[in-house]
Amino acid sequence: MRGCITALLVLSGLCLPLATMAAGDYLEQLQELAREQQLADSRDWLNLLHYEDRRWLPGRRGSKRSPGFFLHADGWRDPAAELDATLTALFQPLPENDDAAQHPQCAFISRYHWLQEQLAIDTDRLPAADCQRFREWVDAIDPGVVTLVFADGYMNNPASMYGHTLLRVDPPGDQESSRLLSYVINHAADTDETSGFLFAMRGLTGGYPGRFSIMPYYEKVQEYNHLENRDLWEYTLDLEQDEVDQMMRHVWELRGIGFPYFFLHQNCSYRLLRLLEVARPGTRLSDRFSWWATPTDTIRVVLETEGLHAGTRYRPASRTRLDHQLTQLSDAERTETLALAEHGPDVMENNASPDRQQLVLESAYDLLHYRMEAGDEEQRSRMRNLLVARSELGRARQQYEPPIPDTRPDQGHGTHRLGLSGGRRDDTNHVGLHWRPAYHDLLDPAPGYRPGAQISFGDTRLLYDLDRSRLQLDRLRLVDVTSLAPRDPFFRERSWHIGGGLEQHLRPGGGYGLQAGLDGGGGLSWRLDQDRQWLFYAGLQAAVRGANHLDDTLRAGAGPRLELLHSGDRWRGRLRAEGGAFTDHQFQWRLSAEQDVSLSRQFGLRLRASREADFDRHANRVDLILHWYLDP
Repeated sequence: MRGCITALLVLSGLCLPLATMAAGDYLEQLQELAREQQLADSRDWLNLLHYEDRRWLPGRRGSKRSPGFFLHADGWRDPAAELDATLTALFQPLPENDDAAQHPQCAFISRYHWLQEQLAIDTDRLPAADCQRFREWVDAIDPGVVTLVFADGYMNNPASMYGHTLLRVDPPGDQESSRLLSYVINHAADTDETSGFLFAMRGLTGGYPGRFSIMPYYEKVQEYNHLENRDLWEYTLDLEQDEVDQMMRHVWELRGIGFPYFFLHQNCSYRLLRLLEVARPGTRLSDRFSWWATPTDTIRVVLETEGLHAGTRYRPASRTRLDHQLTQLSDAERTETLALAEHGPDVMENNASPDRQQLVLESAYDLLHYRMEAGDEEQRSRMRNLLVARSELGRARQQYEPPIPDTRPDQGHGTHRLGLSGGRRDDTNHVGLHWRPAYHDLLDPAPGYRPGAQISFGDTRLLYDLDRSRLQLDRLRLVDVTSLAPRDPFFRERSWHIGGGLEQHLRPGGGYGLQAGLDGGGGLSWRLDQDRQWLFYAGLQAAVRGANHLDDTLRAGAGPRLELLHSGDRWRGRLRAEGGAFTDHQFQWRLSAEQDVSLSRQFGLRLRASREADFDRHANRVDLILHWYLDP
């Protein structure tokens, strides 16, 4: 008996090294097979590791040198080394009595799943990791259908002026009534910065980490639809269940990982494209975005991909609903609605039909609710009284849902703009080349864009003087943002603008010179017609300009600015008068007129004329510009 026990102990002692040798041999086989198939150079593996091609030098680099994301010390720049390290990690022993530790099969579950498919890995020869935390997480989300959601631009946040995209994950066979309870995958800059200027500057230069997060959809609807009054467009994607599952595995891997966040390129929309590339191998959605990626452009690329778009739904913001509801009122009813909102139901006139009384009471209540969400908390008692008065009239017989816009955001003009021009300044003729990488100005075709909003980056003009045979930089407007929000008795909106860059201006002693400048200001805007095509703005602005040819190198000034804007679907125009007193005791003024006509979705023709005075000199200029709008 003792001999049998001794023999068993000897055999059991041999099993462990034999098993270890077998595992080591199998690992080497898998690594060799991966090299033969050149998996480390495959697009799918590069997507899983978020490698980017270097712009100026050969080779690739990971978007983030995170020790929590790469298993090999050089994994951020060596895809082959990272693949070998990943395969090695899959054979690690299971952790013992450590609830915080995850086995690599679980921590990097999308890589494991992909390698298992590519190499036909025999899972019986690997440690059997349980991955309970992942299973509980994904079971709680219950992913089945993926929807790309676009939130319209929000002018009061530099990071959201272009709009924002996120992915909503619905359960299989999800119904409309339960979509608010679904979860969304969001990628955003991780910061508590409260200064809009610092936020914009650091965001443009990658000063913040961008992180993925998951939250209930109703939280984002509350934030976007109600608090920020941004319309939502929901684009359902036609992904198979296995594609959805792989995307969720990858999201699990990315939790807590920080990526460099750039507002103009590696932003929310760009990162979501990389997620979709992991979900559906072979799609090269991000390839068209080397320098900048605006949300509407990324949506266009997704919708152009064959077999990826399954349907679209529009979710209007609270302000959009209220604006439409107010258009259903007569002038007398609008006056009564405002009185009810200010004084309560005691001022209600009862000579109208119950249907009209219902509409007026509901409009007054919705107006108070909108003001409360905007920060005015003094409305609650009047809201309660209006609800009581409304309840006495019974159920509503008609709903006033705002119509779906004729043009979706992805159907608007291309965000890249090229231009060719010819013109005359003073007594010389010139031709010009214009280029703007992004995004939209007030005279560009309006359909698909937020009314009254201008967001322009990098607007550049080169002029060739035909009489002097000289090429010069006429303008480099780094940023130009305008928000013209109309003011009326219901909404106490303010308008503002800010911009800066380099531009040719009149100089002391004659001629023109390139000056660096920053300008901005604020005021009020009013609609002049019921069709909302005419807008008048009045405000004050200040400017700072600097150049060596100025008497004091730097000059600052302030003065009034008046503007009349016409915004039609095809024809648009603008008249502007502005002036200012400067610190060098000069008074500068400028009058300008512009007219733009859309020739097609891709082409527009713009006529611009101006007259200005500075340093006791006057200058006239006229330009005719052919614009070409391009998709990415």
